[in-house]
Amino acid sequence: MTLRKRLFWLFAPLLLLALGFAYLLSQNLILSRFDRQDAALLDAEARRLQGLLDHNLKRNLDLVLSYAKWDDSYDFMRGQRPDFVRRNMDAEALRQINFDFMLLLDLDDQVRAEQWLPPDLPDMLTLGTQRPGSHESLRTAILKQVRRLRQPGNREDLRGQIVVVQGVPLVLAMGGISNNQNSLPNLGTLVAGHFIDGERAEQLQSQVNAVLRLLPPKAGRDTWRELPTVASVTLNRIEVSPRRVLDEERQQLDLLVHNSLGEPQLLMELTRERRLYQEGRKAIAIFLAQATGVGLVAWLLIYLGLDFGILRRVMRMHRDIAAIGPESSNLRLIDDGNDELGRLAQEVNRMLERLELSEARDRVILDAIQDGYFELDRQGHISATNRALCAMLGYDAEELHGSSFERLLEREDIERAVALFTRAHHNGENISFSAPFRRRDGSQGYYETRFSLVQDGQGRFAGYRGILRDISDQVAYQNQLLDMAYRDPLTGLGNRKAFTEQLRLTLDQARHNGEHLALLYLDLDRFKEVNDRHGHDIGDLLLQTVADRLRGAMRQPDRVYRLGGDEFTLIVSASTTEVAERVALRLLDALKQPVVIDELVIDFVTPSIGIALFPEHADDAESLVKAADRAMYEAKRERNRACLYRLQRLSSTRQSG
Repeated sequence: MTLRKRLFWLFAPLLLLALGFAYLLSQNLILSRFDRQDAALLDAEARRLQGLLDHNLKRNLDLVLSYAKWDDSYDFMRGQRPDFVRRNMDAEALRQINFDFMLLLDLDDQVRAEQWLPPDLPDMLTLGTQRPGSHESLRTAILKQVRRLRQPGNREDLRGQIVVVQGVPLVLAMGGISNNQNSLPNLGTLVAGHFIDGERAEQLQSQVNAVLRLLPPKAGRDTWRELPTVASVTLNRIEVSPRRVLDEERQQLDLLVHNSLGEPQLLMELTRERRLYQEGRKAIAIFLAQATGVGLVAWLLIYLGLDFGILRRVMRMHRDIAAIGPESSNLRLIDDGNDELGRLAQEVNRMLERLELSEARDRVILDAIQDGYFELDRQGHISATNRALCAMLGYDAEELHGSSFERLLEREDIERAVALFTRAHHNGENISFSAPFRRRDGSQGYYETRFSLVQDGQGRFAGYRGILRDISDQVAYQNQLLDMAYRDPLTGLGNRKAFTEQLRLTLDQARHNGEHLALLYLDLDRFKEVNDRHGHDIGDLLLQTVADRLRGAMRQPDRVYRLGGDEFTLIVSASTTEVAERVALRLLDALKQPVVIDELVIDFVTPSIGIALFPEHADDAESLVKAADRAMYEAKRERNRACLYRLQRLSSTRQSG
């Protein structure tokens, strides 16, 4: 990622973090405060509803007490004033005081007088699935409920309460019947009330700032709390539920009304908008939008300031540095500001000057040394050389730079070099490597190199560097010494030392591969007569001629050896008895022709060949040589023949001369 993108995205997390912090802060502080205020308003509406119910009960109770504590009512209960019902309990009077029924009960709870003005059954508000079958059944149920509520001990403490009878909610008010001064004993109870129908429910709804629903009671009230009452006119106990948040816009709680016996009667569900919460969310959304806009503008201004004040100058410095190379070493950065970047450019220019001086000094040193110097990049391409290396290989520096080191090696040496480079890369060790290198003119020279790893300023692998030394003369001398140690100087064949080592090696291979091997031991008959008659020089020339004929008769001439004097050995790999016999016959045929040396004809020297097989005759080198030697001596009894070990005669061909 470029520096421009890094700086561009640097402010994104900061802006998101600031906006996220502002959002969380607004959620935890502001919105939670608005939510608590909405909850307080809903709780206030619950208390308002309780106050409205208490006010309604107080009004009804005052009206009931005005009838109950009246001399006319008291006289009626004593049997006087027979026209009391007609004059005071007619339908018009009940409508004016907003009662749907009124009952006068004696001390035995018997109805002495009553007036009923209930609404039609379809117009009644019912809770749940229970509905009254008729007005008479409803009247009977109300009387039964009144008698339950007027238990012994409660006759002197009668007030108002809300009850539900046959699924119909109604407001009851009760008072003891006495005189105006309430100085005489009660003669009964006056009961009055009205049904909470749809119209009265709508009136109640209009007086609270919430949606009101009347429902049957429900279970599961473990976390509900009792709503304290401030009026003494009601016998109802009201429990309020915890607030429920329905969604982002609505909240809800329930009020459960109990009668004087503690039985749940009516559930009032209040649903109110979360208006403050919604307004807070809108305000926070506007604030976050404005803050985002301000943050983006600030982000853009900061970015533009960094772009014009820093990034463009950094890019210009990058172009200037990239343009500096071996061919343009005198170039310098042109930023001349007085700030940190300007001072950085000045320090870079001074560093370039020191680097050029150091490179010039290193170049002089490298060109002065006699050994070749080279550098390779990660891919093995030559990136730097000195004058001595180019002179060793005959190339110009331009020809080598950029080419792979494989260009200078033979195929079999490339794999070994790659393995050594890989080992140096993994282990970090200095590696020595020697192999023949191809010169520009096609010739080969033997060179030794020792290379090590090159690391950049961050310590990362950057390539290899090494020294190349010409060891062609040393290798040639070593090969000469090796040839002298293993080569017979007279015939050019391998000597006894070479034969011993090669036989053991060939036996190990045959033993490992499960193959057969044949050893042929050859001796020249009457060779001593040549030295005695014609001298050792003629004898040496004869041995050279025999060696040439043996080499020519073998498919592997490097397996022919001279052990000394006139004794020769031949190693035939993967050989059976038949193969060994055919080879022996071929050798006899090659050596049967007379040898002519300076008009001197030597025709009396013949070969005797002994044959021993591995593993049939011996399983080690020493035993195999002894077996072949014995077979050779058996052949010499008749001369000019080959004999298989254990006297298994192969041929007995005599040649004259």
